[in-house]
Amino acid sequence: MTRSFRWVFLAATFAAMPLLAQINIVPLEDPPELAPDALVRVFDQACIDTAGRAGPAVDWALGQGFEPVDPMRADEGLLDGKAGTVLVAPGTYGRVMLAVTERQCSVWAERVSGPALRQALSVLIGRLEGKGHKLTPIVNRSVERSGAWRNQAQWRYRAVGASQDLGLGAVTTLLESPGTQVLHLAPIARTPVTAPDGTPLRVDGVPSTGR
Repeated sequence: MTRSFRWVFLAATFAAMPLLAQINIVPLEDPPELAPDALVRVFDQACIDTAGRAGPAVDWALGQGFEPVDPMRADEGLLDGKAGTVLVAPGTYGRVMLAVTERQCSVWAERVSGPALRQALSVLIGRLEGKGHKLTPIVNRSVERSGAWRNQAQWRYRAVGASQDLGLGAVTTLLESPGTQVLHLAPIARTPVTAPDGTPLRVDGVPSTGR
């Protein structure tokens, strides 16, 4: 397994999800569920449009009214233990966060429907392909962690005119009920060798038996 394609962010995803509530701001009234298409727009503009680069992603977020999270309160799992910046989206009571490191850009959201977010992401994928960007599915499967089933999806993404492949991924709940979801973008190896959870893959992205 090559170091550049270990996909440790998905392992960190499952570890960090139960801890997100620690940095939430509790509103006086229970806010409504967040619109999946709005989350996808944040991901598109903060992560995809900036190719996941930390500086431009943070600049965009600050320009949109995002507020940095106190480093002492930021959950390490959001940054996969790396140095970086976590920002809270305005008006979301801390339920939408942008986590940016030197090579990774993620949008974390609580109380969002997993199936609805996957549908909104599918629309974005189609729009990117319509613009001539290249997206190749790598992984799309369901896994169980700590009694909860989630969908892991990943595409190999290369923007028009770009020379580097990026991994565009999502970890979403299977049920319609609101849950914690993650959209993620990071550089990847040219040839996939493992699934996001470390399972050996053939070159076509299909899980291998390891033989």
